[in-house]
Amino acid sequence: MPTGKLAVSRRSAVAVGVVAMTALAAGCSNNTEIPAPKTVDTFDWKNFSGESLSLLMSEHPVSIAVREHLPEFEELTGISVSLETLSETDYMVKLLTELQSGSGSYDAFMSSQPMNFQYAGAGWIEDLMPWVEDTTKTAPDWDFEDFYPALIESLRWDQTEYSGAGEGGLWAIPANEEGYALFYRKDILEAAGIAAPDTIDELIQAAGQLHGTVVDGIEINGFVSRGDKTYPTLNPFSTFFLAHGATDIDGGQAAVNSPESVAAVEQWVQLMQYAPVSASTYTWYEAQQDFISGNAAFYIDADHMAPDFEKSPIGGKVGYSLPPSGPKGRGSSMWVWSLGMNGASRKKDAAWQFIQWATSKEFLTTAIANGNMNPTRISVAESEEMTAATAEWGNYNEVWQEILAEYAQWAYTPSSRFPEIGDAWTVRIQSAVLGQQSPQEAMDEAAEKINAIIAD
Repeated sequence: MPTGKLAVSRRSAVAVGVVAMTALAAGCSNNTEIPAPKTVDTFDWKNFSGESLSLLMSEHPVSIAVREHLPEFEELTGISVSLETLSETDYMVKLLTELQSGSGSYDAFMSSQPMNFQYAGAGWIEDLMPWVEDTTKTAPDWDFEDFYPALIESLRWDQTEYSGAGEGGLWAIPANEEGYALFYRKDILEAAGIAAPDTIDELIQAAGQLHGTVVDGIEINGFVSRGDKTYPTLNPFSTFFLAHGATDIDGGQAAVNSPESVAAVEQWVQLMQYAPVSASTYTWYEAQQDFISGNAAFYIDADHMAPDFEKSPIGGKVGYSLPPSGPKGRGSSMWVWSLGMNGASRKKDAAWQFIQWATSKEFLTTAIANGNMNPTRISVAESEEMTAATAEWGNYNEVWQEILAEYAQWAYTPSSRFPEIGDAWTVRIQSAVLGQQSPQEAMDEAAEKINAIIAD
């Protein structure tokens, strides 16, 4: 799977989606005039004192930390803030509705790569690179170079030239990162005399060996993960997809039915036979709760779930490993909760003050105590505070940093229609897991559906 810049031949996949979304934005805009940014001579946290901001965020450790420390921001800047948080599903629906309206009701919000692609294609989100580079608007010690390069790369995209991630506008600033790791129950493996698996083949074998055994009075499953037919299921599946060297779109056409992709699905289906039948409907939340309840030996999902594990009944019993390797090595997609600015905001200067404060070294270090794992800055990841917070979590701190530094990437072709493409794909993965189609049949149908979206 290519990293960083994607091949020019893949760019055409997003062209029509961008045009369609941009047209939608134009049709929904209320055409309210947006004032030009205020001219200031030098940076000062008080430059926009007296202004007020409205923020919309998902319920998450990022927003928990922000809410707790907002009085500090208000004192520092003289800017008053109203923060609204919603469950993740409700949040995404409301944010999309607000951005489509063009009202500018919320000045800044939490975002992610697929959300950025959609919003940038429609012209709803501000390119933050000019703000980063403006020394009169950005604190001299904010240190843009301190962010992990892979995170910044995943948040950049030139929506007009249909280039890969890592080029073009910077659509948000990273506040929270997740790569995808293999979790396992150390006590169960030790009792069975099984070493922590390093490869996909070893993982499938170990999960099969442990499936159905009784631990603490519970007949456990060998594995658990997400199986819901929506695109976030691609996050844990990405570890198999990338380990096989597969790609989603090649030459402007779907490649999810390539031999490499089908082989990844075949092995994912094998492993999911050792998960509970209900796992075919699991989102991350149900899968996480299943593992925390002691029902599974292995679990692949977001590495920053560690705090939830360690404060649960399985605390101290969880091992953390790199994603399992396959024919082409290791790989992990990434999800980056980040902070973006509404393109229709009439208070962009004040919004940028908030975004840089909430992604500063000082705030991200403080946010560790609120469970905001994993830090998006190198200095915070290597800080004494992070070391102390994870001291009793085995090798977790080393594993997540290695995943981010060596393996994590945005694994799919940037597109303003990625959620639609991803859903079409995961519906067929679910069908293969349930035995309704063979992996080849499922991926052939997925390719057909994705090509229809590209041609639409």
